[in-house]
Amino acid sequence: MRSFSCPTNHDVELFLHLKSIRFEQADAARTYLILDKEGSLLAYFSLTFKELSTNKFSISKTKIKKLNGISKNADSLKVYLIGQIAKNFSLRENPIKLKDILFHINITIEKAQELIGGRVTILECQKNSNVIDLYEKNGLEKLPTKGEKNSLITMLFNN
Repeated sequence: MRSFSCPTNHDVELFLHLKSIRFEQADAARTYLILDKEGSLLAYFSLTFKELSTNKFSISKTKIKKLNGISKNADSLKVYLIGQIAKNFSLRENPIKLKDILFHINITIEKAQELIGGRVTILECQKNSNVIDLYEKNGLEKLPTKGEKNSLITMLFNN
């Protein structure tokens, strides 16, 4: 894990190196490593859960009902949160792509859904058009916010 490097986002690097074990021990998040056949770390992601207020988003009642599963008037949604997601750039020829990482996330979320339910998975990211475009090209949907200035964008993972 020490060799993991993500020069485009030092926060994900620091999380893996300094916080992931503490989050595991506190049952605050689970971190999953994606390894190749030789055991080299290709990428990682961490998952947790969150209550997401629907009031800060500009989404229809129909969409809220679809996401909630019960009520179109839900004030909040219980969601799986992709807390961290990153590729290891210290490997010279790392073949993993975002779609591959999302595939592993989907498998993990499906297992959790079988055990405890849940319908919605989100990812929160910085307002960076390149990152948002990449996520959208890989099937995530940007949730429109109501006029409020938020430093994070919420992306809906369509698993």
